[in-house]
Amino acid sequence: MPVERFRDQASPAEPTADALHAAAVAGDARARDALAELCLPRVRRVVMLSVGMGPDVDDVTQIAMSRVFTRLESFRGEARFLTWVDRVTANVIADHYRQRRWTVFLSFDEEVPIYQQIAREGPDDELQRQRTLERLSGHFAKLRPKQRLPLVLSMVQGYTVPEIAGLLGLGVEATKKRLLRGRRQLVKRVQRDPICRQALLEMGR
Repeated sequence: MPVERFRDQASPAEPTADALHAAAVAGDARARDALAELCLPRVRRVVMLSVGMGPDVDDVTQIAMSRVFTRLESFRGEARFLTWVDRVTANVIADHYRQRRWTVFLSFDEEVPIYQQIAREGPDDELQRQRTLERLSGHFAKLRPKQRLPLVLSMVQGYTVPEIAGLLGLGVEATKKRLLRGRRQLVKRVQRDPICRQALLEMGR
């Protein structure tokens, strides 16, 4: 499963997120709807892998989407619009970590629940991708939060170390250390999960 399937790509004929944002801010309701349709899978993917599969996924996703769309006019084009969306989402996730005190009650020795085998899901590519993300989220959820979010931004969203440092307000060296430790732990966790191990290989870990 190529890593590109986990990232958002528009065909040459489709309007870019930046163009949709400009139209939405100008009052185009259809552009606003199209922008929401474009952003929602991206936001949910980052939340799912950073928060873990559970009742909080929908709530955190909704908060992030709400924050994005109530602040559309605050985006001034200093970066790509989707980069700004990722920054807003990362801030919402960081707030969630602080509120729930994940590092206190997560058990790092607990076994990851194994979801249904993808081989039994049928040919639907979107369903296959969703189930793979669900499986990966179980592994990501066992990492410490400070390692988890940088790793999601790197491996799934494709950001560089300096970009991640900028998004999260960290130093470059601190970001490198978190990524290195997170990768080591994640690779160790997926050794007995061939589906997720293959997905990580295709992400170019």
